Amino acid sequence: MQLIIHKNNRMDSLDALRGIAILAMVFYHALYDVSDIFGYNVPFFGFLSLLEPPFAGLFILLAGVSSRYSHNNLKRGAKVLVLALIVSAATIIFMPSQSIYFGILHFFGCAILLFELVRPAVDRIPQKTAFVLWTVLFAVTYTMPFSHIIGFPGLFGVTLPNFLLNTPHIYALGFPDGNFFSADFFPMIPWFFLFLIGTVIGTPIKEHRLPDKFYTARIPFFATAGRNTLLIYALHQPVIYGLLYLFFKLFKLG
Repeated sequence: MQLIIHKNNRMDSLDALRGIAILAMVFYHALYDVSDIFGYNVPFFGFLSLLEPPFAGLFILLAGVSSRYSHNNLKRGAKVLVLALIVSAATIIFMPSQSIYFGILHFFGCAILLFELVRPAVDRIPQKTAFVLWTVLFAVTYTMPFSHIIGFPGLFGVTLPNFLLNTPHIYALGFPDGNFFSADFFPMIPWFFLFLIGTVIGTPIKEHRLPDKFYTARIPFFATAGRNTLLIYALHQPVIYGLLYLFFKLFKLG
């Protein structure tokens, strides 16, 4: 069977998964805008908000996988980080109540750059050991930015020292203080550990060690979206907000 790999080293199956994740995120953000910005009740939004972390997690996991395919992670990470800073500036200036100081784009830019710097060291860890290590670290730090506990709240854990909770401007690491707010927040801890899990998974994928169907599957619509995730993420919020604003004004609902 013929592998579906494009000349720029992209694989349809990975792009399709990435496309599903980004479109799910766009759908969630549209509902978020209707509910939190325009103030209209969205049935089951509370339930749907529970689906955001899994889809964001899939997005992050795939970013880790993609780092195994990139020919220049430094350039790729810097490009994403510049876009993230533009998003921050735009939200702070035009939508201060929805300011983004360290969202998922900021995370991607920093994670890609950091991975490239630590890659020689992490690649020395045997794959099975690395997978278990990053999975455990992700699990025990998953709630840390909000619970301030390393472990599993309600079961067992270690409470973070007060100086980490009271120090401003280290929120990017996963230690937001009591005054911090960001409409989109994906700190390095715990999410970098999930990114690293993706880099471990990316090795056997790149070496074509998965079943043939993974490499031959085609879902054109989602794959196209997956090949344009950065553009979609950069444009989706202003486009959604503009369309909703016109809709509510047109029907005199706002």
